[in-house]
Amino acid sequence: MFQRLQVQLTILFATFVLLVVVSVGVTYWGLQMQQQDALVINLSGRQRMLAQQMTRLVLQWKGGDETVLAALQESEQIFSQTLYALRNGGAAPYLTDGLVELPITRDPHLLVALDEVESAWTDYRATLESMISAALAPALLEVTLEEQSDDLVQKADVVVRLYEAASTAKVERLRSIQIVFLACALALLAAGAWLTRRS
Repeated sequence: MFQRLQVQLTILFATFVLLVVVSVGVTYWGLQMQQQDALVINLSGRQRMLAQQMTRLVLQWKGGDETVLAALQESEQIFSQTLYALRNGGAAPYLTDGLVELPITRDPHLLVALDEVESAWTDYRATLESMISAALAPALLEVTLEEQSDDLVQKADVVVRLYEAASTAKVERLRSIQIVFLACALALLAAGAWLTRRS
């Protein structure tokens, strides 16, 4: 009888330890995912800022400030690389001369939103290049660029909100998993107490 109780309690204890280990592993994985999500949200938010910055820089350059051309070209390159990395995964510029690896986006809503940003970026970039190459850009081109910039910023903003919503959904899922683990742990403790009392 005592040996049987010992086996039952050993199984119960091993199951409890396994539950705790799995719970810690899932929590660690969730924190890693949150860190990755925060980085992606940060980079997608930077896209909005870059679109506004490029418009300001090209207007400064047209106003006679030759020093901003290098910064404008750098902003263009960062925007393109980041947009590609957000959609297809890979390296994206981050901080000063740094690169970060981004995962491939698989969410269909995000892919549609990123495609819309890419389409708006293609139009915006064509207008930007026309303004840079033209010796004297017509005022209409400047108005077009500003309108395209607003459109690009709005579409980039949609991407940020979708990434934020996806991240929030992951947190909710992790919270639900943790509640299930807690319920299982309490059930195991109750079963252990019942077995001990009965024996």
